[in-house]
Amino acid sequence: MPSTKQQAINLIGNLPDNTSFDDIMEELFFSKKVQQGLSDLDHNAVVSHAQILEEIGKWRKK
Repeated sequence: MPSTKQQAINLIGNLPDNTSFDDIMEELFFSKKVQQGLSDLDHNAVVSHAQILEEIGKWRKK
């Protein structure tokens, strides 16, 4: 697996030449969050849909 730096370089290299700095930052942030989510799945560190709905229900009652 490539290093984090190499992943960022590859991601930026695949963007169009006229991509703005803000767009690059958004892509890097999105990629980071996807990788974090996949890692959470690998480590079973997730919350079920039912649990989320239960929490939202509690917030609404407050």
